[in-house]
Amino acid sequence: MGIHVILVNGDTGNVDGDTLDHLIRKNEVVAFRRAEGWVQIGCDPIRRAQQPSARSGKRRDDSSFKLPEP
Repeated sequence: MGIHVILVNGDTGNVDGDTLDHLIRKNEVVAFRRAEGWVQIGCDPIRRAQQPSARSGKRRDDSSFKLPEP
């Protein structure tokens, strides 16, 4: 099944845990879904080892970004 993700380019898909870790480190994922709901990178807590130190490049306007309903 995998972990549902939303990438910075707007694409969505399912990835395994290792790929999610990689995408987070490379600042290529905006959000991913946990059993409890959506986690938005930079807004919601994630494991400290995965947190990017800074977001680089283009960033979406947070006010226009909406997570899909469960």
